[in-house]
Amino acid sequence: MSVSTSGTILVLVSTAIVMCIGFGIALYFQRKTVTAEDWAIGGRRLPSYVIVFTQFATLVGGGVLVGHVSIGYSFGLAPLAYGICGAAGCFIMAIIAAWLRENEFTTIPDILEKVYGKNRFLMLVGAVMAMVVPFGWIASQATAFAKLYQSITGIDMNILIVAVTIICVIFTIPSGFNAVAWTDFVFGVIMLCLCALTGFLALDMGGGWGNILANHPDPSVLSFPSGLLAAGIPTTALWFIAATPGMMTNQMTFQRVCAANSAKNARRTLIVGGILIASIELWVVVIGNACRAVNPELAPEMATGWFLTQIPTWAVALFSGFIATTIISTTDSALQSVSVNLTQDIYKQFINPGADDRKLLSVSRICTVAVAVLAVAMAIAFPQVLNLIVASYAYSASGLLVPIYCGYAFRNKNILTPASGIAGMVGGVAGCAFAQFAPRMGITMPGGFPYAIYGILASLVCLVVVGAVSKKSK
Repeated sequence: MSVSTSGTILVLVSTAIVMCIGFGIALYFQRKTVTAEDWAIGGRRLPSYVIVFTQFATLVGGGVLVGHVSIGYSFGLAPLAYGICGAAGCFIMAIIAAWLRENEFTTIPDILEKVYGKNRFLMLVGAVMAMVVPFGWIASQATAFAKLYQSITGIDMNILIVAVTIICVIFTIPSGFNAVAWTDFVFGVIMLCLCALTGFLALDMGGGWGNILANHPDPSVLSFPSGLLAAGIPTTALWFIAATPGMMTNQMTFQRVCAANSAKNARRTLIVGGILIASIELWVVVIGNACRAVNPELAPEMATGWFLTQIPTWAVALFSGFIATTIISTTDSALQSVSVNLTQDIYKQFINPGADDRKLLSVSRICTVAVAVLAVAMAIAFPQVLNLIVASYAYSASGLLVPIYCGYAFRNKNILTPASGIAGMVGGVAGCAFAQFAPRMGITMPGGFPYAIYGILASLVCLVVVGAVSKKSK
């Protein structure tokens, strides 16, 4: 849908205001970003409310606006189950939050080095694994932004992909994590306000929740608690396998825990952030089911776009700000996270170990631009990258879940070695790949579980076996 010329102008003005807010915050914190640690992790002094909202804004991206709403349109209360799975990852991670903050980690390879010992190959594999999901998010969020804004403005998708990525680079370069976290805080508050507004408009469009129930073509999917499983037990189980470990192994989540101003607050922010992440699915349920009650003939993925045709022009303009805040807050976080890996875990470890803060800051900014260029190229040349991102969650969980959390559990034993950590990561990825492609080779995997499960089990077996063989002497 393309709005009128005046409507397009309102959309662009709303978006421009959001961009100016973010750029102003980035410039403000530039003078406070004087060390590599400031750029990478915000100096580890961010207050709880900022950490909570940067977790929320980072983890709620374009997938919620389109993908989750389509789930709500099709399966009623099912998005709440997805939200619970994501929140569960935050709650489990809260168990180790104090340990993460007390050890002042910056990236996932720092964690691996702490529990397995220093090893260059371990650090390299860990860095690659840590970058898989954040890099995919950059391309996928830019594409999601372009699809939604094209439906509002009619602007070419490729132009929008380039534009939103440039904006995220501008936000990130001046002050790194400081800019990302504080813009996420502001954007997160805006997101909650706009959720309330658009949720109210959706209820009004549907004639209230009672009327939505009465006119819904399948009201059984809105009954509680059975509606939580309306997508089916296998699909819900797949969400749990993907979303929960994915949250627990996402470097962007680790960064925010380690940026808290105390170990106590680090744990608290994960719990509150998990509650917010689950709560956003209430908005998804309202939007999706209001659309289905009013227009049950839509293709599910078109629900959000159709909703925009049903609300006033001024509301479309505000919703465009919602799109911008939601997607940009995720994209710049992912961009900064990958840049930190390249700078801290690749450049500093392998290329220039003696680099000072000034040099590391310079390299961080160069890496930000390079990552953005590569992500734009992928998003434009390979639109199917969105399908690959789904698999990236499985591979990330397969390679990192066991090495990180078993590493924490057995950190004081003498069975963890660099070789066991490497085996856990490589074995997990190999097991995941084998299970994914086994059906094409005519091989039936026992149990019929999602391929990520086999990857996680392979990771555990490889870590334990190699750990036993290479056991440290006391």
